[in-house]
Amino acid sequence: MKKRPARLGFAAALLALLLSPLVFGAQSALAQGPTQATYYGGGHANTTITAYIGGEECDSFDTGDDGQWVIYIDEGDCNGNAVEGAEITFDVGDAHAEPHVDWAPADVQELTLTVAAMDDDAMDDDAMDDDAMDDDAMDDDKMDDDGAMTPGDKGDTGNAGFATQSGSSSMLLVLALGVLAVAGVAGARTATGRID
Repeated sequence: MKKRPARLGFAAALLALLLSPLVFGAQSALAQGPTQATYYGGGHANTTITAYIGGEECDSFDTGDDGQWVIYIDEGDCNGNAVEGAEITFDVGDAHAEPHVDWAPADVQELTLTVAAMDDDAMDDDAMDDDAMDDDAMDDDKMDDDGAMTPGDKGDTGNAGFATQSGSSSMLLVLALGVLAVAGVAGARTATGRID
């Protein structure tokens, strides 16, 4: 009569042992993280914002009356040019815009795209002194932290893939730990001879 519960405990322990690599293997696969970069902004109503890497179009977004736009670029997009450090250029309509940014996995940046609205003949090339504007005049370290992301900011890493947004991998982990606990209790009861 005592062999039936012992076999059940052994079967539960064996099942837990066999399932644990699958559950924990899924966790490590989820921890690899996303490779999609996100760039967004506003201010240009009813136009098209287009992103390029190496002359290849990556994505475009038609803005509405509010001027808000978002562009997603996955690793390998833009005919394979979307690799870490690749320069992304933007067009607003048919005009080239500034700034240019470097692509990085899971990068999230808010950009204020600006387009030069001057005619080449309206200003002499000598009229603007190269020293008139110093690019280093505004030190990033001296800026107030208002919670806005800066170009080098990679965003919140969250829980590094331990659980997906839906929480399904967390449920698998809880299930596996529950099975392991039941198997441990059954094994302990069998080993001590306290089987009811």
